[in-house]
Amino acid sequence: MFWPEERGAPTRGTALISVAADGTDRQEHVTFPAADEIIPSPDGAYVAFQEGDNVYVSPMAAGGIGRDPQRIEKRRAAFPATALTRDGGLFPRWRNATTLEYSSGPAFYVHHLETGKTDTTRLRLSVPRALPTGTVALTNARIVTLDKRKVIERGTIVVRGSRIACVGQCSTTGVERVVNVAGKTIIPGIIDMHSHHYREWRGMRPRHDFEQAIYLAYGVTTTLDVSMYSQNMFPTAELIEAGEIIGPRGFSTGDNITAGDGARANEINNPRDALAMVRKMADWGATSIKQYAQPRRDQRQWMAEASRTVGMNETSEGGFFLENLGFIMDGQTGWEHSFSEIPLYSDGAKFLGKAGATYSPTLVVAGPGAWSIEYWFQESEVWKDPKQRKWFPWRALVPHARVRALRPVTDYSYPLTAQAMADIIAEGGWGALGSHGEHHGLAPHWELWMGASALGNHGALEVASVHGARFLGADKDLGSIEVGKLADLVILNANPLENIRATADAQYVMKAGTLYDAMSLDQIWPKAVPFGPTYWVNEDALQINTKGTDTFDKDSRAGAPAGGRAVPPKKP
Repeated sequence: MFWPEERGAPTRGTALISVAADGTDRQEHVTFPAADEIIPSPDGAYVAFQEGDNVYVSPMAAGGIGRDPQRIEKRRAAFPATALTRDGGLFPRWRNATTLEYSSGPAFYVHHLETGKTDTTRLRLSVPRALPTGTVALTNARIVTLDKRKVIERGTIVVRGSRIACVGQCSTTGVERVVNVAGKTIIPGIIDMHSHHYREWRGMRPRHDFEQAIYLAYGVTTTLDVSMYSQNMFPTAELIEAGEIIGPRGFSTGDNITAGDGARANEINNPRDALAMVRKMADWGATSIKQYAQPRRDQRQWMAEASRTVGMNETSEGGFFLENLGFIMDGQTGWEHSFSEIPLYSDGAKFLGKAGATYSPTLVVAGPGAWSIEYWFQESEVWKDPKQRKWFPWRALVPHARVRALRPVTDYSYPLTAQAMADIIAEGGWGALGSHGEHHGLAPHWELWMGASALGNHGALEVASVHGARFLGADKDLGSIEVGKLADLVILNANPLENIRATADAQYVMKAGTLYDAMSLDQIWPKAVPFGPTYWVNEDALQINTKGTDTFDKDSRAGAPAGGRAVPPKKP
């Protein structure tokens, strides 16, 4: 029985381990710097491995090298490692001792060691996208269209299928379902352009997934994850589109393209390497590319040119102002995270604005000083919020949200960071709302509210929808309430133009024409469907009282009361 096993310091890497069927005779055969998958051939003559999302094959020495296991490195190996792929390869398996199979995105490969030839099959598989049919009307609402800042004080939105058919003064004759939302305000669905909400499950996604559902419950209908394990993210996004999981539609860069060789990274030594990386991510489903800390300028330029060749936007891990300036000069379309320096002066804002760059400051984790997310934990008792308690496992909510640092508001730098984004936008650039996955559900709204400190309420709403849609390249379908666009709508109980915090108080959420109750995510239209089990909720752990932390220990040990700690024996 063989398996790969990570090794700790000082010999970091991955080893191929084997044991006999009864668990004895443990052996370490081969070690690698950063392999994710290691599969020996049936006769033990070769070993296939996947490193940096590419597949390699190498001869395997029987019994290792002397007393030590054989060491294989894809670039500097005593035993040659042959690269079978350059633009993606996963899940290698041996069909027999000389035939290796693997795949990458929509391609399936069969490599023949005896001839060195590889057969390629392009796979074609599709399932219907889950979209509603019929017509529904939302009547008597204030409509903040975000279409050239047009606001309709009392109007109707008619949705046919998944798209908006009428906005404003609309007839409801023949409409199959009319929902009277008098007193409500409708805004476009929020677009979170720096979300990380595909982290809790690896290799398997539950149909009822709190990490997806909580975003939709808070009115986020579209997300872009700008750094996520590709094998986790892209299948989940497809399951959502197929209606198997309830959540926002998901886009991603997939794995970010980091410097050097690693478990999911490859050194970029020339333009060809950069193009192979970008093509791999595009093949897997990425809609944009994230360049992450490539150390040399020529490497960053190669990445920008490769992204342009494939037709993808490129963002990057931001940092110091001059570094970000260089990113934009070299052709990147935006960057993530705030400048390390504040404030931003007019010459910098003008350059970035005239370049049409997109600034995604992730205000919750922005700037020098304390992270702004801590302000919101001190500002309100987040862990007591009923909606948070419904959609969060208690371990992800209670421990950190109820332990708060109390600081003066002036310790937080988000107003200056938000002003920098506003200045870039005023000069012709763009912004983006990005919650960084710091606190699911509420963090996108905190981001929006902090942006409003510099942009005003209407401007912050535009960044949360219109700007994000543009950077996604989806502004013909998303971002504003217009005829022909997807019906992504949030029906609020109050007017966010008067109080920006109204964005977090939704009655209903509509995604592509499907209407949900915003608290329960029970489907209302086109048919009534309950969300299903929220198995992560533990009512005992969510009690609000002064009981000790060991109260919920159900282990009734000898001498211990149920739910309490052991009682020490009395002194004689």
